[in-house]
Amino acid sequence: MDVPNDDENLKKKTMRLSIAEGSVGIFSSMLSDNYIVPFALSIESSPFQIGILSSLGNLLSPVGQIIGSRRIEKHSRKSTLMGGVIGMGAIWPFFFLIALIYSLGLLHTILPWILIGSYLLYMVFSGFMNPSWFSVMGDVVPENFRGRYFAKRNLISNAIALSGTLGLSYLLDWFDFQGNIFIGFTLIFIFGFLTRGGSIYLFTKHYYPPYYVEDVDHIKFSQIIKELPKSNFGKFTLFVSMLTLGQWIAGPFFSVYMLSELHFDYSIFILINVFSSLVALFIFPILGKLSDKLGNVRLLQIGGIIIPLLPLFWIFFDTPLGILLVPQLLGGIGWTSFNLATSNFIYDNISGRKRGTYIAFYSFLLGIAILVGGMTGSVIITFIPITFMNRYHFLFLVSGIFRIIVVILMLPKIKEVRVTSKPILNLKNTSVYKWLYDLTLRNGDKISKKNKKNDE
Repeated sequence: MDVPNDDENLKKKTMRLSIAEGSVGIFSSMLSDNYIVPFALSIESSPFQIGILSSLGNLLSPVGQIIGSRRIEKHSRKSTLMGGVIGMGAIWPFFFLIALIYSLGLLHTILPWILIGSYLLYMVFSGFMNPSWFSVMGDVVPENFRGRYFAKRNLISNAIALSGTLGLSYLLDWFDFQGNIFIGFTLIFIFGFLTRGGSIYLFTKHYYPPYYVEDVDHIKFSQIIKELPKSNFGKFTLFVSMLTLGQWIAGPFFSVYMLSELHFDYSIFILINVFSSLVALFIFPILGKLSDKLGNVRLLQIGGIIIPLLPLFWIFFDTPLGILLVPQLLGGIGWTSFNLATSNFIYDNISGRKRGTYIAFYSFLLGIAILVGGMTGSVIITFIPITFMNRYHFLFLVSGIFRIIVVILMLPKIKEVRVTSKPILNLKNTSVYKWLYDLTLRNGDKISKKNKKNDE
């Protein structure tokens, strides 16, 4: 068998393995994402500490990505990726050790800070492996199949992970009813540790195509900063960063709001948290095809219409059913469109050898936006007296208004670079869409034509 065929077969095998890896890896990540805030609240963390836990963690993950992207310039992508996932797995025992110490009545005042430190280290490792994974999968998955492949991978992985996460939420409720909540958290952390171990094993079986970095491919952070207001990728990065900032003004506090203000059970809380992902299971196949046919900017526009409205809906709906059927249902559509478009947009705009570096700096800017947004929300919720309305509702209002402004001003400036077929979904013809099209897309079409003329 000749080398090209070997290479092709190994890539196909890795695509299959990546679906299996995603199933256990996303399960582990979903456990940390969904249970870290409830656990922090159970050990008496303050809202301010919750804000630090959430926002600073999402800054340190991109810091880890920058370190990881630099490492793969001189070391193999496999060793960098494995170092990150092994590090993530090593942090899980610290989580259930914290639960054990708290249940014994020890170190109550400093345990929240120990948890924050452990979680921040976990996020550094998660970022460290990301450029390698992003770079490898960009080389493994064919360009014209990326939308459908990642939609299929996300569909299968999320279905498995969501089933396990929901099952554990009911187990946690049962332990809470028995007065043994920390036994429930300990079991969850053990599951997180074991699933991450499965992820580590499957990564050892992946194929890592040859990868070489020339000196000309070395990109400095200052170069990317200069590109931000000029290049298409720079405008995209600024848009996503500012929308992320608006998201995280309220983002860390939805969980606190549900558990402390609305007093939802853990099972209801987890169901609401994962409901958007459940919705995503049904629309991943549709969006994957739309991404390959219409391009990524159209998916960004779908997400850009829905996402600014989501925090505003939380002001008017405070029952589990209402939250599920309005903000979470729409959020499943909006965020799935947006997230699939952003990942594919990076693949389409950045060449393979530069991709790891660009995704690291892109994520670092997003991390700064998350930190600024999270700390802004923490300051508002902790130090600013809000007497004319519920303080959480005020936070949701600020977040929604900020997102609307960002979408209107920045989304129209982003151009599609992928060659696409004729649209199979003409959003301009729908009455609901018309006024938003007038605000954003029509202006964007004018700007795109102007940019194209300037480029010529």
